[in-house]
Amino acid sequence: MTVHSEGDTWVMEQLGEKQDFEAELSRLGCRHEDFVLRVRRARPAGADPWSSHYAVRVTNCQSAKSNIYWGGPGENWVAQFARDLANGFFGHSPILDRVTGTPRPWVNR
Repeated sequence: MTVHSEGDTWVMEQLGEKQDFEAELSRLGCRHEDFVLRVRRARPAGADPWSSHYAVRVTNCQSAKSNIYWGGPGENWVAQFARDLANGFFGHSPILDRVTGTPRPWVNR
């Protein structure tokens, strides 16, 4: 299942960032349906749409926690999100198997 996204999503989809985001969720053992993306352009009038920045609000529907990341030239919002998720910002972080380094099923802690 893909992550639900709203707003000006075309730019992150064209750049493959939505797929990268979903790959990080899978890698970290999270369900795609637990997250929502809202994208808003931040460009001055007349600016080239491919060279301007945008804001991505990532919300975890289970914990109700969200954060805003900047996307666009020179930004890497997916990596920033992955660090926050792994560090528990969005709620429980998955527990990694020490042998394989892969996420184990969610455990109540």
